Amino acid sequence: MRFLVAGPGAVGGFVAARLAEGGQDVTVLARPRRAGQLRDSGLRLASQGGTRTVRTGVVTADQLGPGYDAIVLAVRSADLPAVMDDIAPAAGAPTVILPFLNGMAHVETLAGRFGAAVLGGVIRVVTQVGDGGAIRVLAPGFDVEVGELGRPPSPRVEELAAAFREAGASVTVPGDIIGAMWAKWVFIASIGAVTSLMRAPVGDIVAVPGGERFARDVLAEAAATARAAGHPVPGGELRRTEQTLTAAGSAVTASLSRDLLAGRPAEADVLGDLADRARAAGVPAPLIEASALTLRVHNRRVAAARA
Repeated sequence: MRFLVAGPGAVGGFVAARLAEGGQDVTVLARPRRAGQLRDSGLRLASQGGTRTVRTGVVTADQLGPGYDAIVLAVRSADLPAVMDDIAPAAGAPTVILPFLNGMAHVETLAGRFGAAVLGGVIRVVTQVGDGGAIRVLAPGFDVEVGELGRPPSPRVEELAAAFREAGASVTVPGDIIGAMWAKWVFIASIGAVTSLMRAPVGDIVAVPGGERFARDVLAEAAATARAAGHPVPGGELRRTEQTLTAAGSAVTASLSRDLLAGRPAEADVLGDLADRARAAGVPAPLIEASALTLRVHNRRVAAARA
C-alpha cells in the first residue's frame, strides 16, 4: 500500500518507520524544517537494541497530490485544523484516512469534512522524541485497532490491518471501534491525570497514604463519563487499567506528565474534552477537571516563556 503519514513525531514517526520496514511505500508529511531533517537523516528509532535509521519519502504540504491508498494522522488535536487543510489535495476517493489521535472530538471533525473516508483507529505505543529528533522507544509493544465508523468491517479495513501486521503490529479489527477508542481514552486520561496532578510515576503515588484511593477515584470519573456517553469500558479492560494505576513500584508515567515535567507544551485537550463531556452529561469529575486546568495553566506559562 502507498501510505502518507502526517505528523512524523513520536507516534507518527514510529508508525512510518515500521510500515516502511514492513515493505509498504511510505511518505511522511512534515513542516519544511522537519522535512529537511528527515531528508538528511531519515527516521531514527532508538531502543535498548540500539539506533536504526529508516528512509521514507518526505513531502511538505505544497508538494501533496493524489495517489495514496491511506493517510495516517498522528498529530496533536490542536494541529488538526491545519493538517486537514494540508492533506486535502491527497484525500480524494478512494483514499482512506486513519487517525491515531487521542480522545473523540477529532472523529466528528474529520468525518464532517472527509465523510466516509474516515476510519476509527487506536494505537498503543510508548515513544518519545529525544535529543536530535530520534524517536525513543520506551517500552516494547505495537498494538493497533482499526475499524469502520458505525459499519461492519470492510475490505479496506482488512487491507490496512494486513499492512500493519506486516509491520509487526498486533492488530485487532473490533466490531465497535468507537467503543475501543473510548476504552483507550479512559486509560490514557486516567494515567495522564494521575501522574500529571501528582507530577510523579505511579509507583511513587501509590506508595503514600491516599495515593491508591486517589488513582482509583480518577479512573472512576473517567469510566463514569464513558458510561454516560453510551460506551462503557468492558470490565476486563477497566481492571487492567486499575492494575496499571495502582501497581506498587511502577515507573509508569504518561506523555502528558512527561511533557509537563520537561517544560514542553502538553496535550491538555485529552483531559479538557473529557472534562467537558463529563460536565455535559452531569457526571461529577473534579479530579479530571483539575488535571485539565493544571495542563492549561502549564501551557500558558510555556507559551509566555517562549514569547
